[in-house]
Amino acid sequence: MKDRHTGSRRIAAALVVACLAFTHVPAAFASSTEAGERGNYRGQCRRLTLQIDHYQGTILPMAVSRGNRPWEKATSAQIERLWHRRADLCPVWGAQRTMLARAADRMRKFNAFVAMAGRAAASYFTGGLYGGLVP
Repeated sequence: MKDRHTGSRRIAAALVVACLAFTHVPAAFASSTEAGERGNYRGQCRRLTLQIDHYQGTILPMAVSRGNRPWEKATSAQIERLWHRRADLCPVWGAQRTMLARAADRMRKFNAFVAMAGRAAASYFTGGLYGGLVP
């Protein structure tokens, strides 16, 4: 009789230890550096998206309508902070940030090319007398 109860107690103790171990495993994965890639921040991604929508849809228009420049500037800065936080945690939004950064880089290169072409055109059409008339 004694042996049967001892075995069941050992099994119960092993189950309790296993359950405790498995309850802490998701926390370990969520705090890893690859958590954003694994998508363990889905709840935070949704919360950040709702916050961004609230600031853009309610708070920012209110600041603009009241003509309060410091409030408008602070709200825009908060939206940007939330947007970057969401891009850091959520792979989908991180890909969008990368795409937008590439587009901005291409736009800067294109603007530099247009400025160079404008300077060359000004020099050509003035017969070399281009003396800083065009920036």
